[in-house]
Amino acid sequence: MRGFMGGLVVLGLVAGCSVPSFEELGLACVADEDCGPSGLCVAIDGQKLCRKKPDVVSPTQCSPACLPAEACTTDGCERRFSAVEIREPGNGVSVDGGTIPIVAELTEQYVTEAEWPTLVFTATREDGSPAGAIPVPTRIGNTYTVQWTVPDLDEQVTVTAAYAEANLRDTVLVDVDTVAPTFTIGFSNPPVRVPGRAGVQAEQKDPTAGYEDAFRRDEAVTVAVSSNDDTVTHAQLTVTGMGLGGILGRTEIPITVDLQRRASCPSGQSVCGERTVDLSVPEMSDFRGAMWFRASGEDRAGHHGVSADTPLWVTRWKWAFDAAVKIEGTPAIGNQGRIYFGTNSGTGNGNAYGVDVAGTRKWIINSGDVIGSPAVGALNGNEEYVYIASSHGQNTALYALRADGTEKAKCNRSLNGYKPGAIAVGNVGRGGGTDVVETAAVVGNNLGSRIALIRPDATGLECVDAGGVSSPSVAGAMVLKDGSVFYGVSGGGFSEGSPNPALNSCDILTEGDMPREGWPQIFPASVYVYGLAIVNDSVYASAGNVGDSSVGGLFKISVNGGNVESLFPTSGGSRVFNFSIGSGGTAYFGTETNPIGNLRSLQLGTGAPSAVMGWGVGILRGAPVVGRGGNLYTVNTEGEVRAWTPSSTTPLWGTKIEPGAGKGTNISPTLDCLRDASGQAVVGSRLGVLYVTADTKVYAFIVDSPGLDPDAPWPKYQHDARNTGNPATPIPRCP
Repeated sequence: MRGFMGGLVVLGLVAGCSVPSFEELGLACVADEDCGPSGLCVAIDGQKLCRKKPDVVSPTQCSPACLPAEACTTDGCERRFSAVEIREPGNGVSVDGGTIPIVAELTEQYVTEAEWPTLVFTATREDGSPAGAIPVPTRIGNTYTVQWTVPDLDEQVTVTAAYAEANLRDTVLVDVDTVAPTFTIGFSNPPVRVPGRAGVQAEQKDPTAGYEDAFRRDEAVTVAVSSNDDTVTHAQLTVTGMGLGGILGRTEIPITVDLQRRASCPSGQSVCGERTVDLSVPEMSDFRGAMWFRASGEDRAGHHGVSADTPLWVTRWKWAFDAAVKIEGTPAIGNQGRIYFGTNSGTGNGNAYGVDVAGTRKWIINSGDVIGSPAVGALNGNEEYVYIASSHGQNTALYALRADGTEKAKCNRSLNGYKPGAIAVGNVGRGGGTDVVETAAVVGNNLGSRIALIRPDATGLECVDAGGVSSPSVAGAMVLKDGSVFYGVSGGGFSEGSPNPALNSCDILTEGDMPREGWPQIFPASVYVYGLAIVNDSVYASAGNVGDSSVGGLFKISVNGGNVESLFPTSGGSRVFNFSIGSGGTAYFGTETNPIGNLRSLQLGTGAPSAVMGWGVGILRGAPVVGRGGNLYTVNTEGEVRAWTPSSTTPLWGTKIEPGAGKGTNISPTLDCLRDASGQAVVGSRLGVLYVTADTKVYAFIVDSPGLDPDAPWPKYQHDARNTGNPATPIPRCP
């Protein structure tokens, strides 16, 4: 306050000065506002009390002259204005762009006739730079208004209204959010893949370029979602699978990912979160390919942001075990998931293997050459017997091995070049049905061969010969019903002058040398029986001739003998090597009437003609596998593995591996439940594992069938995953 020329100087106990009388003082106060429009809050003897404002007088009454921001009063020069206050926008509000008003009020403490000043408005970014230019405001009374064009920002802006000459200012913080949030996606690393070593460990990496570090269909991936906007609290994660023919597949229901502020967010992002995605859920109508992930969400202002579509490479490849010696039989799968198979060196030095679900060899024995498929008996406690038939020069052996590869029993034979085929397993008694124990039966493919039995838990003789067979045509299928076995043979051995191949049956309970009554069954000229199945009281047989694709077909005979009924084709011939029978009594098989084979289905017992499921699928000499849920799996002689649905003539997916053994009739794939590292079936899984033999390798592929179809009467070669060839063997339903 500067001087007033009216005769008194305010403040101080100086001659001519005055102190306000108590009559001028009012109630206690804190600020001028407490004292009304004509009052002031002053300190008297340490106490704040209201007093009347001094009167405004002519500016000429003050000497020296008051500043523009001051008013001349009876107390001298006083601050004309007491405060600036921003009314709009409010402190802490969010704005999402456009042009918004900034409104401020300048409070006039002493009303004068002087001009009103101009307030200066600014908007400042966090780094101190301007957040856009603000024009000169307009004024109505003590209210100043300016239009602020909000720039494209996503940060906090300081808005200021100032009257510098009076040292008055007010600020508010405004959250400017005109930019949509950005999102990024990251994936966890896939599990470490164990490198392969011939005869010891399967190769777990997919060998296809670009898929060496791919996730498997049966695995889960942790997806990290992050955003640059800390107002985003959650994101929606969507996954799009693989459709048929390489197109995008089905998009799954979005998954909510909660986002939080973390110092550890990738690339310095403001917020992040994770969710685990089960890769068995998205559509995968291909063997390998990309599943596409996308994250989206909104910030506090409602701006919607979307990440880039990010691919995750996924494969059905699980492993490939290289035995380094040719494998010619379908592996048998143990009750707890162990895989058993044998090799054929051609010199009698083949081996038998036990491999776990990770493709690690658990044991190996020098068994001799194995041509047919092994079989596995029932689980008794934690024990199961693995039955393997092998040959070494003129000698043959039928083994019963424990699950750890140790020998329980062995039956040696010395039969001129005896080449044992598939093994059938069931509970069979001897001599009238007494001493019923698990029995494995096998037949060879040389003249004079007999049926060989091994009964590892018998109280008496473990090794038994039963039934003369003459000349088996192939080391192919052998099936068992009750105490009777069925197998294909060359024709002339049973009936002099009978030139045609035949299907024979013997009663292994009696150990007799003759076929059962009503057997053998004579087939059309020049065809041989390769595949067999038993459903109820009927034997189904597939037949053909390796040298002539125009003969053969699918046939039916009663288990008690009788006439051979041709089911396919209804006229003429077409080579059929092997087949399966799914639920509802539908047979699936490959046909050969020319070098291009077809996949067919035939509804048994209806008289309806067969239908082509797939044209030009190659030569199918193994039986299709019928999985739970209806999918079929085939392997042709060129090593092309395909998955099918009965409703489509286009495969779901396919992949190419090394060509198989070609003319072998027992190179059929097999299917098991998905299992954990301990061998226990994974509860609730929608997946299974398809095992395929080709050349020297056993391949394991993840498929969308949780094991075999338990409702199918004969879903694969030799009936079940254990290869028992016995319709009485239960097909477990994966949990």
